[in-house]
Amino acid sequence: MDKITGETLESKAHRMIKEKIQCGEYQVGQRLIEAEVSRTLELSRTPVRKAFAMLTVDGYLEFEDYKGVIVKNCAITKERYIEMLDIMELFLLATIDKIEAKSVTFSNRRVLNKAADFNKLEAPTDRQCMEYQRWFLNEILSYAKNEYYLEVINKFYDDLLEFGEADVFQSAMKLFDRTLANYTTCGKMIEARDFNGARTIVKQIINDRILFIFR
Repeated sequence: MDKITGETLESKAHRMIKEKIQCGEYQVGQRLIEAEVSRTLELSRTPVRKAFAMLTVDGYLEFEDYKGVIVKNCAITKERYIEMLDIMELFLLATIDKIEAKSVTFSNRRVLNKAADFNKLEAPTDRQCMEYQRWFLNEILSYAKNEYYLEVINKFYDDLLEFGEADVFQSAMKLFDRTLANYTTCGKMIEARDFNGARTIVKQIINDRILFIFR
């Protein structure tokens, strides 16, 4: 453990390597050699090796055959964000289809309560906007009873919060008031069994974000 900071050596190695990736000192596709990184960080090879494993799990590094540890292209760009928006739309529409086909009872009370909580925030940050959007998606998708939907959406938001580029975050911040209104309206329509109206709102949510990204 580092006696000055109180960090464990592997945590220190993890932080320092991550910072070098984020600032571009370690670039996408670059091979990281354990011995060289150890010398650069002035740490032994064991915590560096553990940090490599941790950063692989985090999505910053990957192991390639015959190459070793490589800096991964982990940024969530506009293009990757739009691909995920398309998947969100498919999941939401499939959930609405299932609610309609199975005559599932949908309650919008929790959505309205969550929207009221958000509106109490004086100056919500972009990350808060992202987390609220994640919550609304999880709430609606939970009615599909499909763990895969939730797993994919939550993994995407984890990656987005970690690796999202600035313009992607701006879309969350600038459009969230409109998106919030659309989610509550969508919930009301599902509750009232106006499924075609709910589908139209879902498409509007996705189209708003795509159009904003490409302005």
